[in-house]
Amino acid sequence: MKEITTRTEKIVLHPSGVVVCTVHKSIYMEIEDAIENIKAIKELSVEKKVPVVVDIQASKGASKACREYFAGDEAAKVQSACALLVSSPMSRLIGNFFIGLNKTKFPTRLFSDKDLAIIWLKNFLES
Repeated sequence: MKEITTRTEKIVLHPSGVVVCTVHKSIYMEIEDAIENIKAIKELSVEKKVPVVVDIQASKGASKACREYFAGDEAAKVQSACALLVSSPMSRLIGNFFIGLNKTKFPTRLFSDKDLAIIWLKNFLES
């Protein structure tokens, strides 16, 4: 599997064609992190739109500028859909906060099961 590790995430191209991003433990993301992570997704996807699952279970959150970048035009050029993987009440709160405050330009849903998230995301694979 192709893989890129940034300061804040491990980003892997899953055999299904979905990109899986796992946020490192206790990370709070800033705008520079968002830019770096979207660039890594673009590199792994060979510059075509891909569905992305982001495991935010260990995240401490993200700055407003970071969240806006992840929801905005630059992310929409690379992501066809996004599933946020949550488990704890804190990660669910962060996920709901992201979805509620940031109107993404692509379908976004919360999941507590990675396999179900990947099944949903397969609907957004480009041919």
